[in-house]
Amino acid sequence: MIGAAGWLGLAAFDVQPFRRRLRAGLAGWSLTMTMVDWHLGMLETPDGRARNLGPADAATLLRAWLVPAVADDPSAWLCGVGFATDALDGPFARASEPTRLGRDLEGVVDAAFTAAALRGALRTGRLGRGAITCEIVRMGVGFAYALGTYFGRAQPPDAPLLRAGRLSAPIRAAGLIAAACGRGRLGAALLVGGSSASVAAAFARHQRSGGNESGIRTPIPLRTRRRGASARQGRWATTMP
Repeated sequence: MIGAAGWLGLAAFDVQPFRRRLRAGLAGWSLTMTMVDWHLGMLETPDGRARNLGPADAATLLRAWLVPAVADDPSAWLCGVGFATDALDGPFARASEPTRLGRDLEGVVDAAFTAAALRGALRTGRLGRGAITCEIVRMGVGFAYALGTYFGRAQPPDAPLLRAGRLSAPIRAAGLIAAACGRGRLGAALLVGGSSASVAAAFARHQRSGGNESGIRTPIPLRTRRRGASARQGRWATTMP
């Protein structure tokens, strides 16, 4: 109700793009609340203790609330608020007890907010197709990796790899904000550089892990373990007085 009231209040005072995108905003917020309602069972800590929505969840939901607005007009202040909530929800989660809902919802909302901002930047001519395509490729690589680990290996994505990919997030955010301020060339350069650095960092982490991002050691066959144990016993026997 608070989110819907916010859209209605801003639209009543003719604040754009909230007035222009009122229907989309109300529909988007209804969809968000429906999804949260369907996943109320995930309002618990990773070890299974139930808890209420916290500050980190509120920051993520505020970013979701802004998605229809930035899709219409990715202004500097809208992008700034959205990326500020993205920067704050991590410290908020570490300061309290994060929920499984917030952990999984954050990635979906991040992708939705970025895609909406890119759509708005293209529609308003703030960014060209080349820079936007580069960022979409980065998002596609991340989506394909998450899909492959969840459904191909039945494991969650590797946290260090995701952190490596997010190191350049401030650069990409600065690019979108610069473009919103009318600095299209600077914004495109920052966006392309940040997207490329993100993919390169994630690939480097993947190479260092040898393709086994989960950190799970490959099981050693029983016969090999027995052979190794026998060799160690023989070596110890020759060194004993």
